[in-house]
Amino acid sequence: MNRPATVLSFLSLGVALGLMIRLIIPVPDTQQTIEWMDNPRGLEAFSLETEVGNFNNQSLSGRWTIVVFGFLHCPDICPSSLLELASLADGLAEKGLNQQVSFVFVSVDPMRDSVAEIAQYVQHFHPSILGATGDEEQLIRLADNLGIRFEVSPDEENYTVAHSVTFSIIGPGGGFYGRFRPGFDVPNLVRSFMSKFGERGVI
Repeated sequence: MNRPATVLSFLSLGVALGLMIRLIIPVPDTQQTIEWMDNPRGLEAFSLETEVGNFNNQSLSGRWTIVVFGFLHCPDICPSSLLELASLADGLAEKGLNQQVSFVFVSVDPMRDSVAEIAQYVQHFHPSILGATGDEEQLIRLADNLGIRFEVSPDEENYTVAHSVTFSIIGPGGGFYGRFRPGFDVPNLVRSFMSKFGERGVI
């Protein structure tokens, strides 16, 4: 292969890899902010399982909680979402806010994802992330309360899982306060959280 053709080949490969990385790990959007709700709404009673006990309405008391849904066999979207959640956890910790916010990954695929496997999985991303799951009724109840949709098609030959990719924010009183999408800018979101905490007299 002559030199111009070789250079062109490498350039094409570089462009392809760049596009793949952009698809898997979104470029931070400095304009994106949290969509805070004007009137936070309460959540219906729910109960999920974690390796350290139940995760339910009582677990939400006194702390802000960020929840994201997914499943362990998710090839790219869930891992990238957890990487972003870990970055946010570090960003809040740098401001001394790590004790005021909890992070929860909820698997919507309990048929394949055991509580122990979920716990082990999320620890690879950040030690503060809690892994949870439960039966279909409880998962649907929490998801509906947070405006999340998911669908599991347990066909042995074509097993598929689809779900919304949104980070939901639950307030210290257990109400649904807001949400934000993947691809966020960590410093921007940290500032938004600090502003909201200040309004509520938390900091």
